[in-house]
Amino acid sequence: MEEETDWSQISRSDQRSYIKIETLRGKNPTEIHNAVHEVYGDSVVDRSTVSRWACRFREGRVSIQDDPRNGRPVTATDNTSVVTVSTVLEEDRRKSCEETAHEANMSIASVFRIVTQTLQKSSCKVGSLSAERRTESSSQEGRRRTAAALRDRR
Repeated sequence: MEEETDWSQISRSDQRSYIKIETLRGKNPTEIHNAVHEVYGDSVVDRSTVSRWACRFREGRVSIQDDPRNGRPVTATDNTSVVTVSTVLEEDRRKSCEETAHEANMSIASVFRIVTQTLQKSSCKVGSLSAERRTESSSQEGRRRTAAALRDRR
């Protein structure tokens, strides 16, 4: 029995290969995009992306791979970070992204990305304070009021 292939998805490298071949054959970006869109629907890159890559291939680019980028690579979504965030949230699923980030020693943005994209949870509360933090905040406010009252006595 033959396995059915899921043709609803096409990888970026497959799309770039097609763009490269069709550009070398002399087709314009709109024709290329329309042909790929006809087969794969909305899961293909935008027409402006097709145009950008076609231009690169016309200028002599050979590789279909992304160029290396400057700066620090995204490492927050490695397996260790995902497991850490998942473990923190298993302890208390009501924790905010801020609290989870603090506990996991990660940025709030990384935690949000892991929760919403990798763990595919519907959301991550941002900005809510735990009871401990609210108490800390109110005690700080109390200390400020006490200090202001002492200053006023002078």
